[in-house]
Parts: sequence; C-alpha cells; structure tokens
Amino acid sequence: MVHISKMSPTYISSNRLSWSELVLPWNIFRHLASCKSLLWQFTKREIERRYKGTLFGIAWSFMTPLLMLLVYTLVFGYIFGGSYGHPGETKTQFTLGLFCGLLLWDLIAGSIAASPGLIIGNANFVTKVIFPLEIIPIAMITSTLVHTAMGFIPLLLLLLVSQGTIGLSSISLIFIFVPILFYSLGISWILASLGVFLRDIGALIPPAITVLMFMSALFFPITAIPTTWRWVVMLNPAAVLISMGRNALVFHQWPDITMYGLQLLSSIIIAIIGYVVFIKIKPAFADVL
Repeated sequence: MVHISKMSPTYISSNRLSWSELVLPWNIFRHLASCKSLLWQFTKREIERRYKGTLFGIAWSFMTPLLMLLVYTLVFGYIFGGSYGHPGETKTQFTLGLFCGLLLWDLIAGSIAASPGLIIGNANFVTKVIFPLEIIPIAMITSTLVHTAMGFIPLLLLLLVSQGTIGLSSISLIFIFVPILFYSLGISWILASLGVFLRDIGALIPPAITVLMFMSALFFPITAIPTTWRWVVMLNPAAVLISMGRNALVFHQWPDITMYGLQLLSSIIIAIIGYVVFIKIKPAFADVL
C-alpha cells in the first residue's frame, strides 16, 4: 500500500516548471529528491510484487541468470565454440564473461520491457490524485537493479573460485552501471509516456529486445564484427557498456576513459530528454486514461 499523504509538499505541477527546471540536471535531481519518501515506498512495492506468490522468492535472482547461463554456455560456448578473443582465454572465462553480460543485459532489457505499461498499470494515480508519476519508472528500474545486483553475488563467487582473486579493475563495474541506469531511465520515461497513447508499443518491444540483444555483443567480442559494419554496433550503448563491464570483471581490463566519458555524457542527455518528454506529455495522460 502506498500512502499518498507522505508526498513531499514541495511537489509542483509540471505545468509550472520552467525550462531550466526541466533540463538542468541538478534541478531535476532536486525535484526527484523531494519525492524520496514516495520513491522508497514504490521501490519496496515493486520488489515485493516481483516475488509475490513465488515459491522461491528472491532466490529467483540467482536461479534465473544461472539457468540462462547454462543454456547460452552450452549453445554458444561449446556448440559454436564462442570466445571473446582474449589471448589464452579459457572456457571458464568465456562462461563468466557471458554471465556478466547476461546480468547487465537483464537490467537493460527488463527496464525496457516493463516501461510501456507502467502508467497504464498505475492509472489510478493519474486520474484521482496529483501525483509525481515520473518516479514510477525510477522505482521500477531500482527494483530491477536490486534483482541484477543479487545475480552478481554468484558471479563474484564463481570468479573468486575459478581465478582465486577478483581484479582491481572490477571496481570500474560500479561506474559502468551509472550510464546504464541513465540510459535505461531516459528510455523508460519515453516509453512509459508514449505507451499511454500508442498501445502497440507493448507488442513491438519483445521483438525489438531480441534484435537489440544480438546487437549487444553478448556472445562475441565487438572486434569480431567486420570493420565495415562495426560502427553500427558501436552506436548501441548496450554493446559498448556490456563489453566494458565484461572486460573489467573477467579479463582485468580498465575501460577506455574517453569512450566511457562519451557514454556517460550521452546517457545523461538521454535521461534529460526522457524526463522532458515525460513531464511535457504527462498532463494529457488523464484524457486518455
């Protein structure tokens, strides 16, 4: 149960927000921080709803990626002889790299898949009360992040057992999560707002996610793509960031600072665009719902 009465009194209608309040990151952050009580409640609700009624509860955070890892490792690691192209790479390293990529992909794909139905699924907050609807995508992504973080526990244990240590470069994985979250949030705001008016988006997302997955270098290195077409994959932030995370955690390679900086800047811009789109479209939600 979410208690509306706890909403911060500093919340104001989107119609009264100036452009500086819409596009300047610190103003966006201050506005969202004023709703932190509601955001915490919604995040708890999302986490509880994800596992409500399941037999194993939060254990699915471990079991689901492990089951997918087993299938993909068998198919791409042994049947197709997959490799990430690192000198002396073992099948164990390929498996761990694939596991890392799958976890990061699950965060991205899970956020995208859930976004179109977010506002439709919370229509009561649109039509009955003045409510900061922009926190709903944040709560969804935060709960997905918790699910992903739980999946990294068995990965780190497997890494420690197989390699005897976890490299210092693994610290950079924390920073790699930042642009992933910004990209996911920006796209989620856009899809959540458009999903209210274009219900077909929900049907288009699953095949789009499948296509995007195979363009995200999950099962092969970016260098395996012919140079002529490599730039197309490099335009996909998921491919770049997943490759960075995998190399940092499993192959002890620090991310390229320039490439990371470009991804971070791009992700912040996407997040701001998504926020502006959502806030500007939000007043029309009630007319449709």
